[in-house]
Amino acid sequence: MRFAEVFLRLGCSLVGWMLVFTFVVWLAALHAMGCGPDGDEMHLLLLGLAPVACGFALMLRMTASFPEIHRMLSWLGVPLLLLLPFVLRNIWTVFSRTNIEGMAICTVAEPATWQRIWAPAEMFAVVFIALLVIAVWRSARIEKR
Repeated sequence: MRFAEVFLRLGCSLVGWMLVFTFVVWLAALHAMGCGPDGDEMHLLLLGLAPVACGFALMLRMTASFPEIHRMLSWLGVPLLLLLPFVLRNIWTVFSRTNIEGMAICTVAEPATWQRIWAPAEMFAVVFIALLVIAVWRSARIEKR
C-alpha cells in the first residue's frame, strides 16, 4: 500500500472521529449552555450538524485495512459511550418540552416545526453514530485470518 493511501485513510478516519466528538460533546453539554442571548441557535446548529456528523461517521471504518491502527482508534468510542447518558437526557428534555408539553425550546410559545423534529432527528443521528462506532469496535476486535 502506498504512503499516500495510508495517510489519506488515517486522516479521513481521524477527521470522522473529530466531527463525531464535536457533535456528541456539544449535544452532551447542551443543558449547560441553555438558552442564552442567542435563544435556540445552538439547537438549530446541532440540527444542521446531525446529518454532517452522520456522513463523517461513515469514515470511521476507513482504517479497517490497518488492524493495529484500527484497533487503537476504536478506543475513541469509549468516551463517546460515557457521554451517552448526558446526550440522551438532553434529547429527552427537548422532546418532552416540544412534543409532549407543546412549548418552544426557549420560550413559552408554540414550537416551530424544526423544534418538533429536533429530538427525533438528533435521536436518529445518535443511534446511527452509535451503530457505526459499535461496528468499528467489533471489527477491531475480530481477528483477521
